Amino acid sequence: MKMSIKNGFTIPELLIALLIVGILGALAVYAINVQRATTRDAKRISDISVMRAALSQYWLQKASYPLSEGVELGRPGAGAERLTGNGLSSLDQGAQPIFLERFPVGPKNNEYYAYRATDNGYALRFITERETAYGPPGVYYAHSTGVDNSDNLK
Repeated sequence: MKMSIKNGFTIPELLIALLIVGILGALAVYAINVQRATTRDAKRISDISVMRAALSQYWLQKASYPLSEGVELGRPGAGAERLTGNGLSSLDQGAQPIFLERFPVGPKNNEYYAYRATDNGYALRFITERETAYGPPGVYYAHSTGVDNSDNLK
């Protein structure tokens, strides 16, 4: 009697191997997406710090904040692409001094930071995707006194 030697894998063995590869691939994609969201949040937090510093410098020289009922900072054509001695202005207006040459924009396409202010307080609105030092994912407002989830002008 002749013995036949099998070469290769059986169907159950192949299915198990494919399942393991699929699970590892899904975990890798999830980890990459989490890291990307964390990186976008880090950029948002950095952008907010830069804008708060520029607004603080403006306050020191003008004793008020640039007035606005609400505008998206950095949006082309919105009239609030930079911070000058005249307040919020577009890039083509030549006012001096310049506190912030160009407002940063969010890390995603068409993502802008909302700003509104009176003479004595402002609120910069931004959104986080993951948990940060400010708390769980959600909408936050930066003020001269700090960052919280209150839309009050401070």
